[in-house]
Amino acid sequence: MRHEWAAFQRKCLLQNQLNKGLRPESMRRKSILGIILFFLALTLTILYGSVINIYIDNHQQLTYIKEGKVWKNSKFQPEKSIFSQSSEEYFIKPQNFYNPQTVIKRKNVPIFNNISTSQSQSTYEAIDILWLLFCSGLVFLMQPGFMCLESGLTRSKNSINVAIKNLTDFGISVACFWGFGFALMFGASYSGLVGHSNFFLATDVQPFDAAFFLFQAMFCGTATTIVSGAVAERMKFAAYLFVASVVSGFIYPIFGHWAWNGVDIGLSTGWLGQRGFIDFAGSTVVHSIGGWVSLAALLVIGPRTGRFPRDRPPEKIHGSNLPLSVLGAMLIWFGWFGFNGGSTLALNGQVAGIIVNTVLASVAGMMTALGIGWYIRGIPGVELLINGTLAGLVAITAACHAVTAFSAIIIGVIGGIVTMLVEEALEKIGVDDAVGAIPVHLGAGIWGTLAVALFGKAEVLGTGLSLSQQFTVQLLGVCAAFLLGFCVVYPILLITNKFFLLRVSREDEHIGLNVSEHHAKTEILDLFRVMNSQAMTKDLSLRVPVEPFTSVGQIAERYNQVMDALEVVTARNDAIIKVATDAIITFTKPGLEIISVNPSAETIFGYKSKELAGIPIYQIADFTINPLTMEKMDSDDLFRETKKLIVEPLKLWLNPNLISAPTREIIDACYKFDFQDIKPENWQSSFPSFIHLLEENLADTQTDLETVCKISIKRTCE
Repeated sequence: MRHEWAAFQRKCLLQNQLNKGLRPESMRRKSILGIILFFLALTLTILYGSVINIYIDNHQQLTYIKEGKVWKNSKFQPEKSIFSQSSEEYFIKPQNFYNPQTVIKRKNVPIFNNISTSQSQSTYEAIDILWLLFCSGLVFLMQPGFMCLESGLTRSKNSINVAIKNLTDFGISVACFWGFGFALMFGASYSGLVGHSNFFLATDVQPFDAAFFLFQAMFCGTATTIVSGAVAERMKFAAYLFVASVVSGFIYPIFGHWAWNGVDIGLSTGWLGQRGFIDFAGSTVVHSIGGWVSLAALLVIGPRTGRFPRDRPPEKIHGSNLPLSVLGAMLIWFGWFGFNGGSTLALNGQVAGIIVNTVLASVAGMMTALGIGWYIRGIPGVELLINGTLAGLVAITAACHAVTAFSAIIIGVIGGIVTMLVEEALEKIGVDDAVGAIPVHLGAGIWGTLAVALFGKAEVLGTGLSLSQQFTVQLLGVCAAFLLGFCVVYPILLITNKFFLLRVSREDEHIGLNVSEHHAKTEILDLFRVMNSQAMTKDLSLRVPVEPFTSVGQIAERYNQVMDALEVVTARNDAIIKVATDAIITFTKPGLEIISVNPSAETIFGYKSKELAGIPIYQIADFTINPLTMEKMDSDDLFRETKKLIVEPLKLWLNPNLISAPTREIIDACYKFDFQDIKPENWQSSFPSFIHLLEENLADTQTDLETVCKISIKRTCE
């Protein structure tokens, strides 16, 4: 027993030593791996265990329901429609296990056999279709909102790339969703896992089906564009299109089938929906899925250059146009009315309460993020307001139809807090989210999904589950989203990255994706290019192209005027320097390296300008002679002398012994150095020593120097 205890102690000691030697990068990777393994273990436990039982047999409908057989037993009765009931009766009355996410009643005869020759139909169904089309337009408005938000929160050199990605991913998502995404999501269910009908949806479908497809296509585009902001400024355009295709064509539709299949007929046939999973408008189906895919992509492509320096705290990369970002957030906010309000699939008594809850939750999230962020950071950050608002919207999306106004405020408050905590956690583990997509859509999305069980009214949810059972089902949905959105996507992207790099090169990232990916030129880019060329070539004759009637063009015009004046002055000075009889040397301040010499200096020192360029000036002019004592000085002596005297200019005398052809002017010459230039860390073994001279001692010093010094003329014959 004693030997076992000693072995255990040695093992613990060795483990502690290993832990102390771990580098920050290793700790970060282990933290990420630990989080992934935790979620994976939790998900597998829930799926494998017997915690979830099917408490409601009515939710288990056969697959053939989606084939249209349910219509045979349904008969539309106008007197029993929701418009003949009060809103209180509708909320309280059991829904006969119809999913409360829809109250559409279908006739056993199609209402539009031929669209062009159809007779007038009931106002009820016509209004529902009109409402669904209108909400589709509102959800589409979120797309330009995301474009403005992401463009403003990123640097101007990548703004065009961000805008194009938001436009292109919408086209890709709609195309993929029409071809096979809609079929996988809302087709006839195969064991509650995936749909297998309605591929390449026909154009002669019923009006409600067409409106429903359009509405869901807008949702698909929203889920896809979430990834765009997270990976901004470093992912290749082609790589992003690949990710958008995977999300819109497979990941989103498959999870949507699990949760929402049958929502259009009021019967849940997906395996999550059958178990009572509620996600009214997509806190998990849309937003968490987009967040999980974003996290997988960020772990593969890594952070932006300079975001996480090795020897410094994380650097914040500021956006280029925050007012544009605020406009984007407000457009998204407005579009969210259709996002949540249209999820009823009918213009019924729930719509008004849903929109009110949406507004209250978003306001609560915004005020919470503003207050806490202002208190902690000392400033009311714009990003805090934007992300807090969006966090409240994401959090309330899952339960906006089944909570009170006070509950909506609480959900929004906690959503704002969760977003801030997730943002801090991502920064600590080195995950660089350009616009905060993961904290907003994943963090608040998970919280909003779980909040359904905590705050949702049981009579409105209609699942028949207790609070603990409902919470377990909601947690199951969150874990299922993690498995599909992260555990499936991450290996795909990791393998793809081995054969086709998803990230742009460091050079392309430096010049910006506007130029490297799209060859898009801007006025500010042209200005920077000319300025860089002038800095590299020292050619002052270069001029910036001027685009009139623009702010950048006015800057370019003023810059050209400054360069004209500078070129004139420089030319005049060059002429004076070239004809001057005095030796004129220019050199760098920190290292005293010679930049240029005039012809007189070449004659005096016996070297050509090219030979002197780049060498320290103290190799041709000895500053180590103390003009007061005519003795050599070292750095320590100099340091002690300079501490005794406080004189603004430091007089540095030349040693005429090193001058090949000294003149009276050179003997009397001195160079004034700033006191801050004399730093012990700049001294080298061959670095000159300096000393202060008081103004009243200058005349005596010059006389002594002329008397004592022996001038030796040395010329090098070449």
